[in-house]
Amino acid sequence: MKNPTAGKPAPIGAGPSVASGSKARAPARGQRRPTQRDIALATGLSQTAVSLVLNRVEPSTVSAEARELILQTAQRLGYVPNRMARNLQSARTHTLACIIPDITNPTFPALVRGFQSAADAAGYDTMIFDTDGTLERERRALQWLSQGHVDGVMALFFHFDDADLAQALHGRIAVVQMVSEYRPSGDIDQVYIDNAAAAQAMTQALIDKGHQRIAMLSCPRGPGAERQRGFHAAMQKAGLSASLITADDFTQVAGLRAMEAELAEHFHCSAVFAANDLLAIGAMAALRAAGRRIPDDVAVAGFDDIPSAQLLHPALTTVRRFEHEMGRFAAELLIARLDGLDADQPGRGFERPFELVMRDSA
Repeated sequence: MKNPTAGKPAPIGAGPSVASGSKARAPARGQRRPTQRDIALATGLSQTAVSLVLNRVEPSTVSAEARELILQTAQRLGYVPNRMARNLQSARTHTLACIIPDITNPTFPALVRGFQSAADAAGYDTMIFDTDGTLERERRALQWLSQGHVDGVMALFFHFDDADLAQALHGRIAVVQMVSEYRPSGDIDQVYIDNAAAAQAMTQALIDKGHQRIAMLSCPRGPGAERQRGFHAAMQKAGLSASLITADDFTQVAGLRAMEAELAEHFHCSAVFAANDLLAIGAMAALRAAGRRIPDDVAVAGFDDIPSAQLLHPALTTVRRFEHEMGRFAAELLIARLDGLDADQPGRGFERPFELVMRDSA
């Protein structure tokens, strides 16, 4: 009877030692790290098959049985992938970056965690670059990115827009920019919430509660301008006079100092809407120190819904941005471009949802 497999090439992964039933033996351990060649020798399979399985090359001609044997042997021998060699072969770093303005701001850890969860699932490492929101450090971040340390980046800049990024990076890496407002241009994807609409909705909610003298506590940098625009739009629509309290940063200390200075003058507003939760917390501390009750004398609202917002007394009314989901979404956009699914797409804008969270402070 004729052999039906005669003349056909053996599938990758088939080897004579498997057919003969010879027993795989682990190489001497010592100080040397196990290599893919060691796994090939231990299993009796080809080094090509081992490489295809351990480097996750798909589609693969390696059989399911051979694949399982390779993975079990790699685990038994304590094999650790040589990321540097893999990167040299592919001209990729398999690393993504998060460029953020302040890692101590409670808004950003959730954003980074969401980003990292998607990056990990796709086999990418994550690096974080904190700019402090300053022009000098943002410029250094751009220079660092241009040197090819990463394959892609989620960037949140105060001083550079997507045109600046495109000019500095020349398309060498994939970029998703987190922006305060969408301005279509270039090949860079932008992720955002409608900050003006969110601020207008929160201001309207305060007006609906009967407040007519509302002050906004804000910093003009970053998202401050868009949030101020929404505040002014709501006040103007209601025929009310808007009051602005300017802070020099988005920190709790800046909110405290700005509110203290306002209270030292003639502050007669019944509500304060802060452009972020840290400013709101600082304002609450200043109001309490001045003997103002919250919300009986002055209602307070914030923006971002940081983890401590619901733990305050009274709990802080605020705007929720779903930071974890935004970070995960940004990473998935980068990975889709890097893996070729969206590689040729022009730059797109992706608006994400927000939600008003009404608590006891207002």
